[in-house]
Amino acid sequence: MADDAAPGSSPDPSPLLSSLSLNRPVPPTYSTATKPVRVPWLLGVTAAWGWRIVVITGAAALTVVALIELYVVVVPVVLALFLAAVLEPLAARLRRHRWPSALAAAVVFLATFGTLVAVLGWIGNGVAGEFEALGSKVSEGLDGAREWAQRPPLNLPAERVTQIDSDIRGATQGIVDRLGEGAAAGARTAGEVAGGVVLMLFTLFFLLKDGAKMADWMVERIPLAYRHDVVAMAVNSRRVMRQYVIATGLTGLIDGVLIGVALAVLGVPLVVPLAVLTFLGGFVPIVGATVAGFVAAIVALVTNGFGTALLVVAATLVVQQVEGNLLQPIILERAVRLHPLVTVWAVAAGLLMGGFLGAFLSVPLVAIAVGIGSHYRGSERPMLDLP
Repeated sequence: MADDAAPGSSPDPSPLLSSLSLNRPVPPTYSTATKPVRVPWLLGVTAAWGWRIVVITGAAALTVVALIELYVVVVPVVLALFLAAVLEPLAARLRRHRWPSALAAAVVFLATFGTLVAVLGWIGNGVAGEFEALGSKVSEGLDGAREWAQRPPLNLPAERVTQIDSDIRGATQGIVDRLGEGAAAGARTAGEVAGGVVLMLFTLFFLLKDGAKMADWMVERIPLAYRHDVVAMAVNSRRVMRQYVIATGLTGLIDGVLIGVALAVLGVPLVVPLAVLTFLGGFVPIVGATVAGFVAAIVALVTNGFGTALLVVAATLVVQQVEGNLLQPIILERAVRLHPLVTVWAVAAGLLMGGFLGAFLSVPLVAIAVGIGSHYRGSERPMLDLP
């Protein structure tokens, strides 16, 4: 028969295999290439955020290093940006009254420069001499406080008082050195100081004159997909800088006047230098006012006794409460205000990194960063889906 197998040939195994495959289940084959690896959700989210944070931190660190290396240029430009944020609306108002752009910028620039020179000249001629007497009074006050601590009710041992005094003087000297370190590091020579001032003034004038044209030129070179975000963040940053400088100057001026009135009523000497010190301390939020109040209390302790010193401390606390609960909410907008703890952290970090200038710039920079985060949090731009 044709269907029979040829002699010596093996039968076709397909029917047998078919029956086996139908009657007996074939064990599954495992492949690491096709089986998905299950990662815990928390580990996946942590890893996804972790490498992004590492990249952003590295980029920020490199940016900070580059800015520090270029401090001779960066510091004058940053100061010019802060001043321009305050003065540019004045120049814009003159331009709206059909003043030429160059003339409007020149008038605002020269008026501001003349005012600053007059104020600094008054401080240098009328108050600098009294600051020397203020330093001697503070030194006498520290000596008197050391003697008072050895008497009742404290009755501290002399060696303990000496150790505390040494620690306080060391910490104070460290703060003073750190405050001046930024200026010393940023201006090691008179040429750097002069060059920085000239660059700041030069930049300020052209920001007042051509700031709008510069902004339009930069906006035109931003891709359309990101133009709205960049413009919104730039406008918010400019508003933060303007509000911060104006509010800091006004609150410092009011604090200085109130402290001066309180010291005059209590009969404490050196009212003018202490008021000026309070005004200058206002540019370092919280920390500056505290240091100025401490110096005023030491002077009162030396000249008028312990009771007057306590009254000066009480007056300082009252002025700070008025500043924090009344002046700042009125002068500063909500977007610029930060929690006092965040402010202290920012000032401490700025002081360590850049001295007095870092302490001054730290708070507005943190406020700008918070504003950028708030912009993206409220933006309708789709976010990346992390695992």
